[in-house]
Amino acid sequence: MNPKLQAFISNLPAIPVPEKKLSLKTKLGWTLAILLIFIVMSLIPLFGVSKSYSLSFEILQVLIASHFGSLLSLGIGPIVSASIIIQMLQGTDVIHIDTSTKEGRITFQGIQKIATIAFIMIENGVYVFSGALTPATPGLTFPIIMFIELICAGIILMFMDEVVSKWGIGSGISLFILAGISLQLVNTTFNPLISPLGAVPALITSFISGAVVSAIFPIIEIISTVALFAVAIWLQGVKVELPLSFGRLKGYAIRWPVALFYTSIIPIVLVVSLVAGVQFFGLTLYNAGNHLLGTFTTETTVFGTQQVATGGLAALLSPPNLQELYVSATTTGITSLQIESLITYTILLVIGAAIFSYIWMYLGGQDPKSVSKQLMNSGLSMPGFRRDERVLTEIFKRYIVPLAIIGGALTGLVAALATLFDTLTAGVGILLVVMIIYQFYFSLMQDNPLEFKPIKERLTGEAED
Repeated sequence: MNPKLQAFISNLPAIPVPEKKLSLKTKLGWTLAILLIFIVMSLIPLFGVSKSYSLSFEILQVLIASHFGSLLSLGIGPIVSASIIIQMLQGTDVIHIDTSTKEGRITFQGIQKIATIAFIMIENGVYVFSGALTPATPGLTFPIIMFIELICAGIILMFMDEVVSKWGIGSGISLFILAGISLQLVNTTFNPLISPLGAVPALITSFISGAVVSAIFPIIEIISTVALFAVAIWLQGVKVELPLSFGRLKGYAIRWPVALFYTSIIPIVLVVSLVAGVQFFGLTLYNAGNHLLGTFTTETTVFGTQQVATGGLAALLSPPNLQELYVSATTTGITSLQIESLITYTILLVIGAAIFSYIWMYLGGQDPKSVSKQLMNSGLSMPGFRRDERVLTEIFKRYIVPLAIIGGALTGLVAALATLFDTLTAGVGILLVVMIIYQFYFSLMQDNPLEFKPIKERLTGEAED
């Protein structure tokens, strides 16, 4: 690497690594402190934004832990985008950094930090100057002020993520996503003050007023949310365990798990982000007079204005939910566009997530050949088979590839069903919550097992020997 670039990276500001192992109490303290700052930032409105900014991209708020119109209008979007791009470049050997060494890890983290700052500037510029975040008055004054505000907030969030990763529990990105989805779930379930009411207040109001039909949809929302959470939790635990043994330690063997969600939730996040991107750029082009990706109409709500796709590709990727289908069926009749969009959206999510899962398996270094090489280097092999990387690769192909494809397709199906039943948060949000909680659990079990054991016993009511 260029010595000047290396020197620049080494001088980048960074959160110091703890000199000794942190206690669980200390980690919880830092995690809760950062969480509180995140919530406060999400509630501080941007100076210069119009009170009637567009509400067309709610799905993005789930994916990137954002709150449009606040300091966190872009949330963790730039951090995630930079991370995915750098990992893809590393996985395809466009850049090659040996992360097994301390110097390599510092260099890799420095490049990620530079990329994150670049994405913070680029993505904020796109949102502000494209009109997605409408300024209070025409002109460039307020957009420039909002642009500066969002850059400062994005850099602060980047360091908050670093604090959690080094001093807290799990990763900051996971924490922020979990917090954002949890706040949304509380709001959509129990909000009694602002229209639309939360599902529970809406259900109570419907029964009090005698509108039994109106009570059906809140019930469906609640039941479908609980059901999909249960399905996601069950699927998260599905795995195939392959026996492996240490060649140098006879009689010592382990079982290596290959999870159904082998590539995690990244594939469906990429697909849903692609759908949101089509709608976002379709709206941007439409406002500029270009109908290439679709046409839109403006609806007014108590929150402000919402631009809804009515034609083109953007409309095909905006499927109706059950309540909208019921309203159409009892008034003007269900349209062909609604049926086509429902089918197109479902097929795209299922097939798209399966394809992205297969691709990400290779980009992320999780393909059978890469895994076999890592295990062989660790001294592991398959009992009863010749100790050969090619043999191990062929065995893993029978399990890893099908599980990656099927797992990706199932995440797409869960996300599509959540959209149809209008669950209290997006299907991607349900999957994210389940996976992040599992990550936090295993992080605590691995890093602070002795301190976490009594807490686990109190929560589960089961004492371990």
